Amino acid sequence: MRNLIGILIILSAMLTSSLHAQECKNFHKKRCYGSDDPYMKYNTQSKSGMFILGHTSDLVFVGHAGQDYRISLCQDKHVEEPVKFQVLDSRSKDVLYDNESDALDVPIDEDSEEEAGLPMFFEFSCEVTKKIIIRITAPGPPPEEGKDKEKGRKNDEVDPESLFCIGVLLENMPTSKLGF
Repeated sequence: MRNLIGILIILSAMLTSSLHAQECKNFHKKRCYGSDDPYMKYNTQSKSGMFILGHTSDLVFVGHAGQDYRISLCQDKHVEEPVKFQVLDSRSKDVLYDNESDALDVPIDEDSEEEAGLPMFFEFSCEVTKKIIIRITAPGPPPEEGKDKEKGRKNDEVDPESLFCIGVLLENMPTSKLGF
């Protein structure tokens, strides 16, 4: 009987995670705000993924020569802290952009001390075709290793309540020609 109850609990947790994962599938299409530029078009390399607090993941895409790109990130509303992300050159591992170092420390309005926060998009031009890495870090402390004694489970068993979606919307357009 105990085994049956245990199996039912595991199956219900897996089903909950699976249902939440399906909600995440096209999260970037539904929730990310793209460019206002009418020439910027949706790039099929855009993705959404399931994260837990403190989790870091890399999204690799190919940036083609002669194209302008916009990377926009979005996250579930129930997570208050913003997502951190870096854009890296896959060969040299040079950091091309880091939204944490580009944080806006300007107050949202004059009467508030609350700051505007981290930028959630980045625009750039590709002069040569290359692989680009977007390293995304969900807010919060990284997951600890070992056993969670309070809840009686290992940390690699994810609490369905701590799962949330992050979307990466990629857009591109041909780079404008300068000069005559």
